[in-house]
Amino acid sequence: MKLLLVISRIGKMPINDVSRLGVSNWIRSLLFYEHRKMGALIPRQDELAEKGGASSQAIIKGKKYKGGLVIEPKPGVFFDVSVLDFASLYPSLIKVHNLSYETVNCLHEECRDNAVPDTGSWVCKKRKGITSLVTGSLRDLRVGHYKPLTKDPTLSREDKELYNVVTQGLKVFLNASYGVMGFETFAFYCLPVAEATAALGRDAITKTIQKCNELRINVLYSDTDSLFLQNPSKDQISAITNWAEVELGVELDLDKTYRYVAFSSRKKNYFGVLPDGTADIKGLTGKKSQTPDFLKKTFYEALEILSKVETESDFEKARRDTKTLLTRMISQLKNREVPVEQLAFNVMMGKEPGRYGDTTPQHVRAAKLLEEKGKEIRAGEIIAYVKTKTPPYVRPVELAKVEEIDSDKYIEYAHSMFDQMLDALDFSFDEMLGATTLDFFWTS
Repeated sequence: MKLLLVISRIGKMPINDVSRLGVSNWIRSLLFYEHRKMGALIPRQDELAEKGGASSQAIIKGKKYKGGLVIEPKPGVFFDVSVLDFASLYPSLIKVHNLSYETVNCLHEECRDNAVPDTGSWVCKKRKGITSLVTGSLRDLRVGHYKPLTKDPTLSREDKELYNVVTQGLKVFLNASYGVMGFETFAFYCLPVAEATAALGRDAITKTIQKCNELRINVLYSDTDSLFLQNPSKDQISAITNWAEVELGVELDLDKTYRYVAFSSRKKNYFGVLPDGTADIKGLTGKKSQTPDFLKKTFYEALEILSKVETESDFEKARRDTKTLLTRMISQLKNREVPVEQLAFNVMMGKEPGRYGDTTPQHVRAAKLLEEKGKEIRAGEIIAYVKTKTPPYVRPVELAKVEEIDSDKYIEYAHSMFDQMLDALDFSFDEMLGATTLDFFWTS
């Protein structure tokens, strides 16, 4: 309720509207309010369309423009890794570079030299944009006022919790402030603004990496608004953060440090171990809620083994223990020694079974089998099903028997799930299956 109230106040909306409408509507309401307050006309979509489209080529299929910069990771295991995070990167860039629908590609000839890198756009130098002012104000309010209050030791616990809610409410608005500009149904949809924001983000990351190289800091990986640095000194961190604030106008904070990080060759797939032994997972299938309990348990047992690694020399024991764990898992699956309940995929019904068309997902097929037995299935219910060897190749847990389980399908799922982890460690799941004789685990 506190969060709803905070969003209602920021978005200038009745609380019942906040509760049933999405974030783009909250931002629209706030911007409408600001236009009316200053006596400005709210533009029509056809007027905004005159700003033109995107000039950059999208890398991801289906996107309209080139997005954030993600540097290819260096596969392998790296110790003493620090992660520097740009505080509210896109909102900061919107503020610093004056990005708004009326300032990007303005009509002033003298502003055309204020070009946005990697695009055909430019930004007005003669007036401040409404979006820039609103987003910048919210960003400064969050970073400069409310966020420090959440850590103020002189405040009561209740006050800290309240300020934390306000901080989270502001964060919701700020995180969406860039994305909505490229959302076609948004009232202020303006593709050049969204493209300019992404381009300036890429430019900021690229320049920061170049500065790190000048300071002889090894950048292992970059993911949109964060940098993974190998064993930087305090002086180096201080130098790069001060430089970012002066040269780019954005804050670069030390977000976390890892005892070690294991990167795979895949982007946005890695895991790290924090100094206290906690595993921090990014993009790995094993942590997903629908993953069967047996596979998820094995996944976390593997992480537990890896979380105990302190030095490079500890990896030999970790290699042996992980191999033993995964070999046992495969044996249990092949011999059907795992209870049916522990092999269940748990997926929510998005709608009633009869409302699905020609494409019938596996959990829907399982739901229809339950309907045939007289059970009523509604939208929102969780369907627990297992993969079987006979048509329709799935059965709800309630109707399944151990001998029907398709162990090959589970081993195949485990293969893709653990390969994400083992790829980062130069370790192949196929080793467990006897398919290859690759060298194991650790390469310098």
